[in-house]
Amino acid sequence: MNRIRAARQALGWTQNDLASKAGISARTIHAVEKGRACRQATKRQILTALGVPWELRFDYFPRARAVRRPPHVIAVHEEARSA
Repeated sequence: MNRIRAARQALGWTQNDLASKAGISARTIHAVEKGRACRQATKRQILTALGVPWELRFDYFPRARAVRRPPHVIAVHEEARSA
């Protein structure tokens, strides 16, 4: 289960309750609980409302994945630099 949802339910709150306490929309809470990405400020508002320290954010929100360039893009980029 999503950690945000679990923390919210442990407090006996609805999505609307958390949204109100965090100062964001219930639609955003719904999206976050579905695993969608959100801004850092939104994460901070949610965690603050839940009473979770910012240092534990990676326990509640997945880390962003590094974007890897395909090898052919790297080669084209390096050719352009050396020209």
